[in-house]
Amino acid sequence: MRGDPCLRLILLILCCMAALAGCAGKQPKTVPLDPALEQEAKTLWAGFISAKRPQALDADVRLQWDVLGSKGGVGASLLVQRPDLVRVMANDPLGRALILAVADASVFTMVDNRSGQVYKGSIHSRFWRSYVPATVRPEDLLPLLGGFLAEGEGDGAAPSLDAAGRGIWYQWRDERKQEHYVLLDKESGAMLQHLLLDGRRDQRLVLHYADYRKEGGGDFSWPTRLRITGQAITGALSVQVERIFSYAPQEAAAFRLAPPPHFIVERVD
Repeated sequence: MRGDPCLRLILLILCCMAALAGCAGKQPKTVPLDPALEQEAKTLWAGFISAKRPQALDADVRLQWDVLGSKGGVGASLLVQRPDLVRVMANDPLGRALILAVADASVFTMVDNRSGQVYKGSIHSRFWRSYVPATVRPEDLLPLLGGFLAEGEGDGAAPSLDAAGRGIWYQWRDERKQEHYVLLDKESGAMLQHLLLDGRRDQRLVLHYADYRKEGGGDFSWPTRLRITGQAITGALSVQVERIFSYAPQEAAAFRLAPPPHFIVERVD
């Protein structure tokens, strides 16, 4: 069970790819802004952090990985909703569910259809933490997948010019002492890259965003290609959004699982 690469990759989606472990950090190469461009950069950032944000995402995705000595891919259905609700279902090539999992800020339930096993417990349990570090919170997932920031995040960020001319970098430190660097495209204002550093151990994870599109009946531009690199995932992980159904919040019942009665339920600690 604990060595199952498919399950481990599903949990990587659940933990929002925000784990920080084992990679020497490097700050982006930047140059100072002249006064006129600095004011433009501040205006660009103000528009970015004040923009309307989606409250949920209902989408089909393709998850591909080259990690932990394993390389492959799996299709999945993903439902993420503010403030902290997550539902993910990994499918086989015929569209049949292999693994279903739901989580919130307190508990999780995971159903493995291959073994007829159900795992339930707290997200603070040793079982959960054997996969997902304590620094990871379910409420981080939607912003990190969508290339935006949660409300109140990034206020007062310091801008600088990317040395390679790719855009404007913005740097700040959050309440968890993590240092953030976000690269915005100067023309569109879209997030191109998000770099996280742990100031205590100088560790990092890098998220790369591309192919923003308006789908799902909303006014939001969503990145349909996300690539995550760094030792935190021991390789590389890609999320390809194949179809966005909606940004509308779902009823609470969508985040409850009712496995078949003959499945074995194990409560883990």
